[in-house]
Amino acid sequence: MFKFDFQLEEEDEDVQIPSLPTPTAGPSTTRTAASIDPTQEKRSLTDAERCHDVSLDELLKSLPVEISYSPLYHSSLETPLLRRDLFDARFQLYNRAESTAHPDAAANSDPDPTGNRQTEQAGNAAEGDEYVDAQTDLIPGLYEGGLKSWEGGVDLVEVLNGVGVEGGVGEWVRGGRVLEVGCGTSLPTAYLLRSLLSIPPATTIATSTVKTTFHLQDYNSLVLSLVSLPNLILAALPFLPTEVLHAPDEEEDVEAVLPDLEQPGNIHITPALIEAFKALLQEKNVELVFTYGHWAGLAAELQDRNPKDSQRGAGYGLILTAETIYAEESHQSLLDVLRAGLKKGTKGIEHVDVGLEESLGDLKVGDEWKRRPLRDGGDGFVLVAAKVLYFGVGGGLQGFLERVKASGGWYKNVKEWVKGVGRKVVQVGW
Repeated sequence: MFKFDFQLEEEDEDVQIPSLPTPTAGPSTTRTAASIDPTQEKRSLTDAERCHDVSLDELLKSLPVEISYSPLYHSSLETPLLRRDLFDARFQLYNRAESTAHPDAAANSDPDPTGNRQTEQAGNAAEGDEYVDAQTDLIPGLYEGGLKSWEGGVDLVEVLNGVGVEGGVGEWVRGGRVLEVGCGTSLPTAYLLRSLLSIPPATTIATSTVKTTFHLQDYNSLVLSLVSLPNLILAALPFLPTEVLHAPDEEEDVEAVLPDLEQPGNIHITPALIEAFKALLQEKNVELVFTYGHWAGLAAELQDRNPKDSQRGAGYGLILTAETIYAEESHQSLLDVLRAGLKKGTKGIEHVDVGLEESLGDLKVGDEWKRRPLRDGGDGFVLVAAKVLYFGVGGGLQGFLERVKASGGWYKNVKEWVKGVGRKVVQVGW
């Protein structure tokens, strides 16, 4: 069993990737039917291959009354990025399992006379109970490691922080459509959302008709509710009214009890905070979309939304994915998603092969993708963050990139880290 030297969670926890057992249905499995290709006829999906959308309101209902968070410091960031603590997410899972073990109490508290919500909650709790105590970060077909923060997500944040358009990252992403595949803790999307919300109000008012969409996908629905959405809310905290940030029963001066957003702490998820968060999204014209399930289903759904004969400009201008290529069996499914989801723009993008020696160090100033806002009419592209090799699992970056080229795509290195386990961020497109 291989242990990563790089850890982002509690210092006393080992971040591990185990050897894979025989695959079952899930993102890390081989599909027996022909792969979904945007240029070919669709096929029927099995139940295990389907994906499902869940609304922001439904996810908000699943939030606890309080969450614990810690700042993620990085040399490329002026202020730390907040993320929910892993132990806090696990504690919520334990509480879910406990409430499921007492169905009478759940029935008395559930206003839904059909019992559908009880059934769904029981299913989610059972799902979480399967992996919350597991001594592994990967259970193929059940849990794909989404509760933890992995270094690839932080690498994407560092790369995105290097965008050089006037007005910064927020202006670059404003009006764009972004999909994060296998989002887990959603650190890259949280960073983009925070950057967008930081745009001065005067600029926002002048361009409020331009919608920005962030679409987050993970295999597990519980990952979306336990860490993905909470981290987006934490990213928005600096821009919410101060009166919604303090404990609901505090009688002290509000300014004296406001949380320090650069230190570990707790935030009460009150109805007032939730409404303020939704109002902020509406004010900034931000749409949040959430999907869980298999990549085969996601590829089919994206193909329906963005058919090959649709008008140019449909699809996503940026697709992000980190630490999702560790199993070779999943490469084709992931490629199907990336190809089906990419926007085909009204302007082309220059595809230049870049040698390894040219890609080391900081991002090249000449990279076109970082100089053109996502709302412009260029082709969409993908940023893939991955380890060069996933020991004990079988996957690796080179094998994935060979599949990209075989499918008619292109790639170039964006940035590389050679200390410890080798890692890269690579730009991919078709």
